[in-house]
Amino acid sequence: MYDVSKMRRDLELALTEVYRPIRDEFTRAFRDIYRGAVVPDEFDPGSAGIMKHTLTRSQDLSQLTTGAGFYLILSTFPVPDNSCALTYSALRAIYRGECATVQRRIQNHLFNRQYIAQYEQRRGNYERNPENSGRTFYEQYWPACLSLEKDVSGINIDSEPYSAHAWLVIIHPMRGSTQEIRKQAELAFDDVFGRPAASREASR
Repeated sequence: MYDVSKMRRDLELALTEVYRPIRDEFTRAFRDIYRGAVVPDEFDPGSAGIMKHTLTRSQDLSQLTTGAGFYLILSTFPVPDNSCALTYSALRAIYRGECATVQRRIQNHLFNRQYIAQYEQRRGNYERNPENSGRTFYEQYWPACLSLEKDVSGINIDSEPYSAHAWLVIIHPMRGSTQEIRKQAELAFDDVFGRPAASREASR
């Protein structure tokens, strides 16, 4: 006979062994890039194309990469119990995440009203097209995102109270990565600096 429970344990152990060197590599890189838990004014030329952008209005999203990556959101907005150590001037990291389409995911987090409206427009256009009859809209919808108020997912930094604060996004582009690789970046970041308080997913 076979033992499914043992198979699962063996698989989890094997995956841990596979992921550990990836996570360790990200850990070393983050310690080197963000020395002293501080975001540098300028990133070294060899820092894998890391981008840093201040956002105040939705038009600023056009500066962000549309591809895959790991990203950080820093702000002066106070987030209770935020023990994440990474800072840039008066801003502190309040969220870290990963996505295959970073620009749209950041829109979902920080310009949520616009994200929902544009998503519904894209879905409506798709469903009205006779060629798509009987097909399910291909684009994933993200109901869960950055949450700074209880039971409220997504914010709008171009509206009060958020517009009174500074918002900075840092993106580590990861073209060709898989979600599992990017998740190791998330875990490595937490290991080095502590998990930002608004990153509320279950512990892994």
